[in-house]
Amino acid sequence: MTGTINEKQGIPEGMVLIPEGLFLMGSTKQDIDKLLELDRNIETVRLDNEIPQREVFMSAYLIDKYPVTNAEYKKFIESDGYGQKVFWSDAGWQYISQSHPLENGDTDVILNGEGDCPAVNVSWYEAEAFAKWAGKRLPTEAEWEKAARGTGGRMYPWGNTFEKINLNCSESKNEKPAPVTKYPQGQSPYGCFDMAGNVWEWTADWYDSQYYGSAPEKDPQGPKDAEADPYYGQPEEVGVSVYDLEPSTGSKTLSGCKVLRGGSWSGAGIVHVRCANRDYDEPIYKNDTMGFRCAKSL
Repeated sequence: MTGTINEKQGIPEGMVLIPEGLFLMGSTKQDIDKLLELDRNIETVRLDNEIPQREVFMSAYLIDKYPVTNAEYKKFIESDGYGQKVFWSDAGWQYISQSHPLENGDTDVILNGEGDCPAVNVSWYEAEAFAKWAGKRLPTEAEWEKAARGTGGRMYPWGNTFEKINLNCSESKNEKPAPVTKYPQGQSPYGCFDMAGNVWEWTADWYDSQYYGSAPEKDPQGPKDAEADPYYGQPEEVGVSVYDLEPSTGSKTLSGCKVLRGGSWSGAGIVHVRCANRDYDEPIYKNDTMGFRCAKSL
């Protein structure tokens, strides 16, 4: 497959082509000031990690149209994906060897869930292994953001005004993940669904709140190492963010985190589901608000 892929041929089912070119990534100081007027409960320092906004050139790539569903992830389980070391990184294999997700019921929500709902309760390591099994990979943070907002820096996948009917978030009152095709009106400029709300989505990148200040202007891959002691913050009174969750068992602070994007069914919409919003957690963490989608290089 080459970078000159024809849009009408060679695109795997369930994926969309994101063409090469520039896009606006991140937020301006003015954007942040406007958000703080809309939601005075949020701490200003939470949003500093989106600054500066910059123009980034992305090579063409493919990304899943929808988050990975229970039905898709179930195939990975049933094909003995958890028993084949070839799909796992060394750290991922160590993680499942110690945590035994199949035996301890972690995957029950997937095996017993509605097939067209996003797979949740999946750690970063499990998302990484599924992607390799599927012949794909996790998207970089930049790939995720361009697919979500297009080239012009729009705030939400559909535009610049929050519309609660366009997504599954706390204002929707669903209180659980929804089928991935339920909100066609909320799709991104490239036709990706659920890039706002429904479930937080793991990306490939390590998290560093200062990365945008030094990131390359072409195809950024995330920092080489994670921020050692990222800002943890106080619980908010507006919805639920990954920031609100307790740190992983045995750790007093978060460390070695991966980036999460998109917001979830349980989070308040206006701030948390924006295309530029950056969240994060440790790669072993999982809950029923967190899922993922895959990408593929050309």
